[in-house]
Amino acid sequence: MSETSVTVLRDLLKANDEAFARSGHLFGLERLARKEADPGSYEALWHILSNLCNTAWETGCKISSSPIAAEGGDALWGLHLPTGEAICISRGITAHPGLLADMIRSFIELGYEENPGFHPGDIFLNNDPHYGGIHGPDFDMAIPIFHGEEVIAWASSVSHVSDCGAVTPGSIGFLNPDCFSDGLCFSMEKVGENDAFHPWYEMRVRSRTRTPDWVMGDSRGQLAGCITIRDRLLEVIEKYGIDLFRDVSHEFVEDSRRYAVRRVQTQTVPGRVRKSQFKDLAMKGKRVLLGKQDVDCLFNLPMDLEIRGDASVHISLRGASGTVPFGENISPTALRSGLLNGYSHIIGFDMFNSGPAAAWELEMPPDGSWANPFGVDFTASSGVAWAPAVMWMSSLYEVFGRLYQCRGFVEEMAAGAGTTMTAEFAGISQNGVYVAGQTLEQASNGSPARGFADGENSAWCIYTPNADFGNAEITELFYPLLFLGRNIEADSSGYGRFRGGLGHTAVWMVHNTPGIDYQCGCAGMRSKIIANHGMYGAYPAWPDRPSYAHHTDMAERIAQQKPLVHGRGDPLVQDIERLEARDLEVDVIAPFVTPEPLVDHDVIVHPISGAQSMGDPLDRDPEAVREDLERGWTRTRTAREIHGVVFREAEGGEPEVDEEATRKIRAEARASRKLRARPFREWWTDERERVRARENMDPAVLVMWRTSMKLSPGYGEELRAFWQLPEDFEF
Repeated sequence: MSETSVTVLRDLLKANDEAFARSGHLFGLERLARKEADPGSYEALWHILSNLCNTAWETGCKISSSPIAAEGGDALWGLHLPTGEAICISRGITAHPGLLADMIRSFIELGYEENPGFHPGDIFLNNDPHYGGIHGPDFDMAIPIFHGEEVIAWASSVSHVSDCGAVTPGSIGFLNPDCFSDGLCFSMEKVGENDAFHPWYEMRVRSRTRTPDWVMGDSRGQLAGCITIRDRLLEVIEKYGIDLFRDVSHEFVEDSRRYAVRRVQTQTVPGRVRKSQFKDLAMKGKRVLLGKQDVDCLFNLPMDLEIRGDASVHISLRGASGTVPFGENISPTALRSGLLNGYSHIIGFDMFNSGPAAAWELEMPPDGSWANPFGVDFTASSGVAWAPAVMWMSSLYEVFGRLYQCRGFVEEMAAGAGTTMTAEFAGISQNGVYVAGQTLEQASNGSPARGFADGENSAWCIYTPNADFGNAEITELFYPLLFLGRNIEADSSGYGRFRGGLGHTAVWMVHNTPGIDYQCGCAGMRSKIIANHGMYGAYPAWPDRPSYAHHTDMAERIAQQKPLVHGRGDPLVQDIERLEARDLEVDVIAPFVTPEPLVDHDVIVHPISGAQSMGDPLDRDPEAVREDLERGWTRTRTAREIHGVVFREAEGGEPEVDEEATRKIRAEARASRKLRARPFREWWTDERERVRARENMDPAVLVMWRTSMKLSPGYGEELRAFWQLPEDFEF
């Protein structure tokens, strides 16, 4: 950039902000002139630019050498305006466009135009949560794109690396006690120029990560994808002209904002909607790093959403509880990006870019909470900051679902998402080299039930709707594991008139290694509490619980051709329990790291949860229950005890619905509910006394409520008012 224009972008940022404040339209665009003049070309250019990003994704993931990107596609590329706003993005981990946009904006606000300057071929990187990153393993990269001497756009990328040198191996650092244990840190740095990394960038990666070849493979893939976007974009500009590109790229972002606003205007109702949800982190008595971590933690994940008369949306986390001594704290910048991801699924999904973020306001979360830690506790860890964020985002589905239902748009409704329990391995591979990283099983939850239909099985994930758990055969090439099974897990979703999509269970046998650690990690899960998801009478999904067997008789079973373990089986007596093993852990309270490395012929049963359901399970179509039973997606016990469906044997031995018995058992179940029901006033009176006495409240519960009320005094006042507690009441 020339010396005479070193503050061009900073001045443009200021002008854009002023134009939006003045007109209510991004960049002051009260008309979409290019769209109005030639809607066909406008739409064609949108798809051309989107395809540039998807081409970058294909290129970058193929160049990368890590299983997370190369096989699971856990990466993303984007095209941005000169001032950072995302124009369009690729497929992949769609929770990141906001982070990438804010990173570019921060480069400008921090004066990088002047020092070190923006030049063709420069490479910038950030993974530091203190400066807008989400957690260390997510490397955010951007390169400026020039036309002559002018920055006309940016190309960006994020890749979730297999290991970033944290205190524990892998990329899900839930055990990290503070930011000093979060690993290798790049704090808004220029890491290369002339389309090449500085030599010291690779030296730091090799010095401070356990899988440097995989990490550098990801970095080279990121850069290759960004260069692909840059080179293809310049070809587009040569064909269509720089003026057309400038105009339509700004209009795409404003158009997306308008789309989100119109959806709110026409399909919801004004008012305030609140949703409570909680997340546990059960670590008491487990293998931890510091004494302060020998505790169970509970997160308050409140969502307070207000739609105003002008269709503006205000979102608050008033009541968010305090930080935790684990890697599950998140910066507000990262939380905002995660919110854009969820918002794009539900509201602004026509053109996915930065536009919808201008259609809502996220109130700054309470200082010192898990959602805004650094002002009070600068040392808080964000090793796996997604953990509470993805569960909080899930509330957005229910909140907007209720608003859609109020206007009759039942096809737009969606119940809560599944939870995310990761599997990571660290040790010597079958090739004799050290490996650390995830399988991508958690990227394929079930999808939420809709207001008119069941969710899809193992085909969706809240942070990447392009679900992809990778091929089993490729995973076996990277890690010393053999798949014994990968199955749809019966009854793994919530129960309702429309059930959530089912999750699946992976069964692995450790093979050809002197030993690997199995880390059953938390990237958004619960194990001791039931999420209060599910809508309109649905029952929630059960908590995530893995199993494993150490020092087993699997070698003898294989030699003797005895039955092996291919799934969970009946949850009351699981298939893994048929094994002889020195250590047999069934339904382990997650998360955890195995006490010692697993060895050949050890077996792991790792479940991935289904999503939440909608409607009373007694209202489910009996024929749908029969079809689930036939496919192995539910059990006879569940059909009868939860759905109230009775079967009889038809000709050929196939079950068919006994309609008369079904009507009878459902009538009895409804009558039983009425007998157990209590007037709200009576329940409230008894419950109030229990609250006043803090009856049977675990320390984790007390700490959560105490910090929630302290950090958000207004929230505390509402809580005391509801229970009619004294003004000085504390937990």
